[in-house]
Amino acid sequence: MRIKLKGVYAAHKRAKNGRSVTYYHLRHVGAIKPLSGDEDAPFYPGSEAFMRAYNALIDAPRRARTTGTLQQIIDGYMKSSAYAKLAARTKSDYLGHLDKIAVAKLTKNGPEFATYPLEAIESPKIRKLLLDWRDEMAKRSPRQADATLGVLRIILEWARDRGMIAHNHATRPKKVYKADRSTKLWLPHHIEAFRAVAPPEILQAMELALWTGQRQRDVLIMPWSAYQEGRIRLVQGKRKRQVNMPVYSSLRTMLDALPRRGDNDPILVTDKGVSWTVDPKPVWFQHQWRAATLAAGLDGLHFHDIRGTTCTMLADAGCTPSEIASMLGWTAKTVMEMLERYQAMTAAQSDSAVAKLEAHRAPAAQEEV
Repeated sequence: MRIKLKGVYAAHKRAKNGRSVTYYHLRHVGAIKPLSGDEDAPFYPGSEAFMRAYNALIDAPRRARTTGTLQQIIDGYMKSSAYAKLAARTKSDYLGHLDKIAVAKLTKNGPEFATYPLEAIESPKIRKLLLDWRDEMAKRSPRQADATLGVLRIILEWARDRGMIAHNHATRPKKVYKADRSTKLWLPHHIEAFRAVAPPEILQAMELALWTGQRQRDVLIMPWSAYQEGRIRLVQGKRKRQVNMPVYSSLRTMLDALPRRGDNDPILVTDKGVSWTVDPKPVWFQHQWRAATLAAGLDGLHFHDIRGTTCTMLADAGCTPSEIASMLGWTAKTVMEMLERYQAMTAAQSDSAVAKLEAHRAPAAQEEV
């Protein structure tokens, strides 16, 4: 289908073989010619080959301005497979950070960061400017400041791997945001208090998270097809790790009692029977969860604290780090880090340690008597 494009005009000429040939031009720019590989494709306004050539010509001035700058790295990363394979929520978060990076002013009245030449980005002097910029952002939100600098580190490392720059001066910064949630654990009396007041649809989310150790979004979008023959099999959204576990008895009882829908329908739904995740950010679920925690007198405990609770429960039951990692989709190293933070909150391990000491010392004590 031929279309009329603004600024495009055609010139018809007679070739040496007598055939009429049509040439296309873009006003004030120049001739529109097929791109490499499109020479034999249909070429007229509206055809795929023509539109590729037209868009490339339109985009040429912008490419000329951005070549050799940070914007070239941003554009390249967003077209890369590394960006394409990110989860939809992560892509959305990255876009927000990349927009912030592009328009940042590292110096007062200076140019936007996206226009910085690659030579300036490679200079060791950029390190101080980056950290000062991060610290300024941290006055509003330390967590977001760390996240934005983290995305910058990722795209600069992507560029370094491809030889676009030789040094990445955004690596290994000390974070300004430190969340110490080592005392935030869902202890048995917290769980019972929550169970006493939470509405059924919120309680179902708690039980599914507690007995699987999965993240909030993975719990909320988990389809019925993931629960088959007494096992849960899924691919985690964040790390893309595969999880395959038998279902704990009380959770199996709960799941079997729920009305089963289509295989692709989510297990968890609202009281209206619709998915919690109509939008990328399940705000309605978060509001309902918050209301339930307040009703239970558990202000300060979050949904994501359940994951550490599951880790601790498994360790207290005698599970090895490798066993816990296979269930939660972590590495064994991450499991050990989590246990260091959370396990001190329960007395199970210290009780076990003292009991073992008593058993070991009992014969010696009898001899002393």
